Amino acid sequence: MNDNQVYILSDEKGIGKTTALQEWTKKSNNLSGFLSPIVKGKRQFQNIETGFLIPMETDAKDLIVGKYAFDLKSFKTIEELILSYYKSSKSELIILDEIGPLEIYKDQGFHNLLLQLKAEYATNKSKLFFVVRASVLNDFITKYNFKNEVVFNLKEFKAKFINHK
Repeated sequence: MNDNQVYILSDEKGIGKTTALQEWTKKSNNLSGFLSPIVKGKRQFQNIETGFLIPMETDAKDLIVGKYAFDLKSFKTIEELILSYYKSSKSELIILDEIGPLEIYKDQGFHNLLLQLKAEYATNKSKLFFVVRASVLNDFITKYNFKNEVVFNLKEFKAKFINHK
């Protein structure tokens, strides 16, 4: 992996991006961040290092997007943890699953986190790995403009990172 590289896994919804990431992160070292698996029908944030789950969806009406109600406190917790991982440069790669319309079009969810990561990107040793919904990929690249993006679809990701032996 190159310095100042941003890796993006982007493909359609519901085809196994998070599942592939779970498989890869179990076998890899020096990674931090969060995946977004569905557990018992609800989307969760899963800490890559510990496996600990933090609810993403809530019954409260904190933030409504389409049919989903998201927990703003959980987003804030994830934001703080990602920033602490990033600022400490303790991991080679920081993963965030997933960026979508909430960030791109509503400037909510992880929008402020993305702006902070970009502000420190040129001077940080940790590399970034985002999962970005395919329907907003071009808008993500235009809006956040990290530079040096390498985009993989799911098949390419599996070939390069999981089945590369």
